[in-house]
Amino acid sequence: MKHTAVIGAGMAGIAVARTLMQAGHQVSVFEKSHGAGGRMATRNTPYGNFDHGVQYFTIRDPQFMKAITRVPGTPEICRPWSANAVRVLDPLGRVIEAPLPLREPHFVAAPGMNSLLRHWAQPLHEARALHLESQVQFLRRSAATGKSWDIVCSDGVAHTGFDQVVLAIPHVQADYLLRQSGAPAAGFNGLNDMAGVEVAPCWTLMLAFPLAQPTLNHLGPQWNAARSTHHRVAWICRESSKPGRSSVERWTV
Repeated sequence: MKHTAVIGAGMAGIAVARTLMQAGHQVSVFEKSHGAGGRMATRNTPYGNFDHGVQYFTIRDPQFMKAITRVPGTPEICRPWSANAVRVLDPLGRVIEAPLPLREPHFVAAPGMNSLLRHWAQPLHEARALHLESQVQFLRRSAATGKSWDIVCSDGVAHTGFDQVVLAIPHVQADYLLRQSGAPAAGFNGLNDMAGVEVAPCWTLMLAFPLAQPTLNHLGPQWNAARSTHHRVAWICRESSKPGRSSVERWTV
């Protein structure tokens, strides 16, 4: 049995940790945020939830399908989302193309996208294997054995005795962590591979209209999701159209 440290509690990190745990290995997951989720992020507000990360997911892999349909409690969390077909808008917000048919079902987690990973992380939490609000500062080889790994967090606490470490974090964070850990001096070639990776960050605008009351004269947009040709706006979604959400009119841009 090996003891593995997994840094990052997003989809990749939780999937790796659960797989290793189910295979009989010891696992410790370190996450800098206050909960599991990663890119499957949800912001709670007085007006309802906003999925300000991943907007939905599809199921293409048979193993993922098994996880969604067979892991206890998961089918109740993951629900199909009918977006009424996805529109295409011009830079002024006008519909310029007929609705794009959904080629594959769209799914969301309820009541928020982070609900799925928080559910899947529960066995790790119960096993005291999930360390939240624990930002890893650097890795180091054990001074005692020279073989195992130590994980040192920002609070100065060192977690020791790991046989291997999995980085399930964005490459910019991984690059920084490895450099802080002396990877260049150790001749780690993976830094050169990561140097060629390009990141396209995005901003998310969350809008709530608690006083909006659709009438015959003011129905609002007759669609729930659209892609935009505007050079700064890629996606527009009516959050309140997703299952398990508050009915307050809310949009994510």
